[in-house]
Amino acid sequence: MPIGALRVGKVQGALSRSLDFVGLTGAFAVTSSVATILSRSNLFTWPDPANSDIAGWPPQYLVLFLSTLVGWSLISGYIGIHHAEQPDASAGHLGRLLLAGFLWVTTSALFIFVFKLDEVSRLFVFAYMMLGGLLIALRDWGGRAAALRIFRKRGIRRTAVVVGNGKQATWLREFLLDNYCPEPYTLVRLVDPTNIDSTDLDRAAVDRGQQEDTRDTAEVFVAAADIDADVAGLFPRLFERANAAHIVPGILDTSLFRVGLSRIGNVPLITLQLGALTGVDAFLKRALDFFGAAILLLLFAPLTALIAVLIKISSPGPVFFRQERVGRSGRRIYIYKFRTMHCDAEQILKADSELYQKYIESNYKLPKGEDPRITTIGRILRELSLDEIPQLINVLKGEMSLVGPRPVVPAEIEKYGDYASLLLSVQPGLTGQWQVSGRSEIADYARRVRIDMEYIRDQSIARDLRILLRTVPVVLSKEGAH
Repeated sequence: MPIGALRVGKVQGALSRSLDFVGLTGAFAVTSSVATILSRSNLFTWPDPANSDIAGWPPQYLVLFLSTLVGWSLISGYIGIHHAEQPDASAGHLGRLLLAGFLWVTTSALFIFVFKLDEVSRLFVFAYMMLGGLLIALRDWGGRAAALRIFRKRGIRRTAVVVGNGKQATWLREFLLDNYCPEPYTLVRLVDPTNIDSTDLDRAAVDRGQQEDTRDTAEVFVAAADIDADVAGLFPRLFERANAAHIVPGILDTSLFRVGLSRIGNVPLITLQLGALTGVDAFLKRALDFFGAAILLLLFAPLTALIAVLIKISSPGPVFFRQERVGRSGRRIYIYKFRTMHCDAEQILKADSELYQKYIESNYKLPKGEDPRITTIGRILRELSLDEIPQLINVLKGEMSLVGPRPVVPAEIEKYGDYASLLLSVQPGLTGQWQVSGRSEIADYARRVRIDMEYIRDQSIARDLRILLRTVPVVLSKEGAH
């Protein structure tokens, strides 16, 4: 990103933080005013006046206000909702905003408990936080819309020069034109590295019929895979017309890793990292898993009892079914499900060699409606994904997570090839990116592997919450379930 864009991003971040402070202050003032009006009709009661009141305000309400301000400042900074965003990254930003709001409400409730704010009305807290959250959401939407409008009215395009004469340079030019990074490139030129000087940049072919404007913000991208000469020697000449330069290394596919830059002495390094959660993020994920699973088990208790009775009276055999799967670090675990098949399901499958071969070739599943092992009740449970409810016990035990790649049977590990170690670096999940992307309708196992690897790379609490929210309509629509 150009230096100017970085400065604009910092200004936008500072302004949005200030507006959040103003919004929360306004929300508290409005809520207090409404409470005062209601108190005149005996619909709300302020604490009795005391000598400890500060400027007429009950101390506990001031503690509430200050704690929510501090809490929002810390949480929004940690989540990063004030950072400059790509215009096309609205889904990820919305997820972070929702996560920040959830953590803010949770933290505020913790403050109320720790500081024993028993005089504070819970209705007041609810109204204040709802209004404060609404004002912050409006600020966020308005700020992003205003920033985009201002950028469009500036009339100064962002341009780039790609230095290279091979496949990487051609691909890079098209990529820059088709993506926001974080502002759109409207002009990208291709320059041959074997004969580069300032006049070559002037004569460079203009892509898509656009003419160069010397006011444009110019950047240089060097496609290292296309260059045999000393790359460092190019930059003194490139900077005659550019204000930023980037080297695109011609190395392995890094799309499944998080990429960072560092250095040892004067030697630059490109660092590839797994998307593993650590520290506070890992703690929050485990807390979400434990409390989420416990709450869901309580909510589903009546339904669980009903399903157990239906299974028992519909076919002989146990209510629950255990199956060996591979967990984190390759540890073997046994996942729990409601039994949806006849007790002699394995014998039925292996007795028919053609059926068993079809089962293997279909990613260890049989096409919908063609599996003779499934009972009538079992078919209904599978279509509604209710057979998975007992795996909440696996989540409570720490063997699984609410969100993650599905636990695979030992024979499936071979399907992941070189990526098997990445799969086993995280806890398997009750639901995941594969489930909300079509699950059984994804016939290509390589695509499933790719989806799982992308989740591992990008995993975060915000992403988990988005997947959990998307799981509900997917289950209700029976998408890909059988």
